[in-house]
Amino acid sequence: MSCAFPLIVVGTKNGWNEKTHEIGVMKAIGARNRDILTIFLLESGIISVIGGILGILIGAIGANVISVGLESAFGVEIPAILHAEVLLGGLAVAVIVGVLSGIYPARKAAKMSPVEAVRYE
Repeated sequence: MSCAFPLIVVGTKNGWNEKTHEIGVMKAIGARNRDILTIFLLESGIISVIGGILGILIGAIGANVISVGLESAFGVEIPAILHAEVLLGGLAVAVIVGVLSGIYPARKAAKMSPVEAVRYE
């Protein structure tokens, strides 16, 4: 998780850099800092939920493949047991890490000057 956090911050900051012109236009037509912050945090949250769901699916499929592979290769039956609490916990961690790593780029985007943002290319 500590390795993923900086990567997510950099990725979100890159998204902020790509949207600089849009941020300037939104601020020029009256968007408040809170509005920009909310948009970025919602985006981080949605991406995190999608990533968490994909992680859960890949993990569940991987556990079942390993279980079947062990049984066919060695005759050892180790069932893949998936508990809802663990799956929801993994999803919660994904969302928390995603939103926390989106705070810095969101605050930076919200504090931009509209004039500088519109000029940015």
